[in-house]
Order: sequence, then C-alpha cells, then structure tokens
Amino acid sequence: MMSKVSVAFALKEEFAPWRRRHRFRPVSLFPHPFSVASFGSTEVYVSLAGAGARDAHHVHDLLTRFTPSLGIVTGVAAGLKPEWRPGDLLVAQSVSDPGGAKIEAAPNLIDLAVQSGAKPAPTLITLPRIARTTAEKLRLASLGDAADMESMPLMKQWSDRGIPALALRVILDPVEMPMTCDFEAAMDAHGQVRFAKILAQLARRPQLLPDFLRLAKQSRRSLRILARFLDRFFERLDRKNSGY
Repeated sequence: MMSKVSVAFALKEEFAPWRRRHRFRPVSLFPHPFSVASFGSTEVYVSLAGAGARDAHHVHDLLTRFTPSLGIVTGVAAGLKPEWRPGDLLVAQSVSDPGGAKIEAAPNLIDLAVQSGAKPAPTLITLPRIARTTAEKLRLASLGDAADMESMPLMKQWSDRGIPALALRVILDPVEMPMTCDFEAAMDAHGQVRFAKILAQLARRPQLLPDFLRLAKQSRRSLRILARFLDRFFERLDRKNSGY
C-alpha cells in the first residue's frame, strides 16, 4: 500500500534542486499547483506555501483530499547561534513562535532525520519577517537555534489533524551574516521572490552585489545539501514503512 507524505517548501527555488533529481509530475486534479513523485512505496506530494506561508491554503487543500501519514516543512533557515553554519541540516525538536506557542516533533521522526544526517536543534522559531541584521539574530538567539517564516503555521495544520509533522531546515545565512538585499520587498502576493525586483535593487545600490553573489553561492550549495538529505530521509522512511 502506498503511503502519502505532504512536503511543503516556501519558494520554488528551494524545491528546484530536489525536483531536478526526480521525476516529479504536476497534479492537475487540484486547483493549486502540486508536484508528486514516488519513493518506493511512498508517494510524496510537494506544495509551495510561499514565504511567510502566504499560500498555506495549498497545503490545507491537500489535507481535505487525503490524510498524509506525515507532514514535512523544509527549505532554508537563518542561523541564530554561532555553531550553526551554512549547509548544516537541522531537524527541529520543537517549533515555536514569538508569542510562545510551541509544537513538538515526533521523537521517532527526529531519530529518523538524525540517522539520515540531520543535526537536532532544540527550537526553530517562526518569525513574521526575515531577520536581516546580525544584531536582530543575536537578540533572537534566546528564543531559538534558527529562524524561518513558515514552519509554525504549517506544523499547526498537520498537528491539528493529528498528523505527525517535522521541520527540516538547512542553514543559509549564519548569525554573523546580514541580509543586505530586501527580499521581502521583492516578493509577490504568493510569497515568491521576483528576481527582477532584486536586480532593480542591485542596480540602485551596486555595492550590494558582492553580498548578493555570496548569498547566491551559499544558497546553491545549501539547497544541494538539502536535496541529498531528503533522498536519504525518504529512502530510510520507505524502508521503515516496508518493514525492512
């Protein structure tokens, strides 16, 4: 019997390296774009939630049509503590928000992620906006190990339905690295980055170009690491589900 897993990325660029490694096919029976691929007896449905989970209803639409055995939110995160370096793959033991709400991940899924090469991080905090400065990241370090903008609302959707969920994040920018480009200003209504707007920022402020190129290089490397990790994770998950 095929098991179904819901996987959510924020940005299409985060999904792209993993998509290129497999034959993900579009799913036309839903009103929103989804991609699906099989990993042995596991069927993986990928949706794009947008930065800040602006399109979180895409994930909800999947839940109204089938009940996955597992929900995973993944993509990049900002490191808030100096031990987390670009390319480190973290599995969050818990996800929280600045208001104090918290969701714990299932211990057996954390163990599976660690066996696949992830590093356990006690807390991943979901913020309403990008932490752009080093000073802000240092201030947030008391609240979590790394920060993103989507994990909490997506984990809550799965948790509310009794579906085990996991947040798997690869570090993009470490604590000492500021985000000099304004990526939020470059996003469309669906939380997707429009690079024409980034290029416009660089044209106005060419001094930002070295930082942007450095970030782009780190992003390519980190997302390749994430894609390879997801392969290992789903290989182990399929073996576990198959009883091997």
